[in-house]
Amino acid sequence: MVKNLNIDQIKKIWILDLVVQFESFKKAALQSKVSPSAISQAITSLEKNYGMPLLIREKGNVIPTPEAIALLSAVRPAFEAFENLNSLNHISAPKISWMNFGTYESIAIDLLPGLLHSLRNKLPNMRLSLRISRTSNLLTLVRKGELCSAIITEVDDLDRFYVKEVSQDSLGFFVSKNHPIASIGWKSTISYGVGSLAPGKEGLPRYFTKYMKQFDLQKPIMLSDSFEALRASASSGAVVSVLPKRIANRYDDLLEIFPANYSKNKFKESGLHKILAISQMNCDKEETDFIASESSRILK
Repeated sequence: MVKNLNIDQIKKIWILDLVVQFESFKKAALQSKVSPSAISQAITSLEKNYGMPLLIREKGNVIPTPEAIALLSAVRPAFEAFENLNSLNHISAPKISWMNFGTYESIAIDLLPGLLHSLRNKLPNMRLSLRISRTSNLLTLVRKGELCSAIITEVDDLDRFYVKEVSQDSLGFFVSKNHPIASIGWKSTISYGVGSLAPGKEGLPRYFTKYMKQFDLQKPIMLSDSFEALRASASSGAVVSVLPKRIANRYDDLLEIFPANYSKNKFKESGLHKILAISQMNCDKEETDFIASESSRILK
């Protein structure tokens, strides 16, 4: 019998349920927004508390033991009840026959799988048109009426749009954990160079510009329209990449580095930015509120 059944243990059982559902530590980590190593530690702790194995790891496969199946069969009704209770706090699905919205690439990877499943479940007869592009391009498309709404990263001059906050993120400098670049810390910004988001027609977002100006750095050796390309380059050990932490922490392969004179108080607000749902003022605000609510729930 499990000992000390408390909130921490319930969370670990929930993590076990995710691993069993997705048959993968990495996919469970992505769903729960923690690292794969944290997932592994939670399962190990739960097995220790039970005094028996709950998962069999075999040639890349994750197989639940009979004890794990019995445990999850008992607790899943409770998890479903909490999910139903939680849904009462969200905006009910409006009557929409067609939805035309966009989002930017890096957030799309975390957001779209869950959002599309949710939309199809709550609005099964709705026709959907989706565009993935840079925030600056999405703003233009919404302004022209080619998109009704969009999920964007924080920018200035949104007075002409209807805006709802979805989530928050912050920037950091990241290097590969599995490469010699990690051993030299901040000096790697000189030895290997920095990769950064490329400015568009309207320049870099203000939060990005403010963040970069705080550090005495040479000109970036890599400029990219895609945070995903910057992440891949950092993961390979090629450069130090400036990334939103949500993207950097998607997998457990990157390490955040800091300058020698780093002060948490000095940089406390550094690189903070919002993720927003926007639409034209004359568009259906109920639709934008619904998209913002569903996106916020998925990104938590």
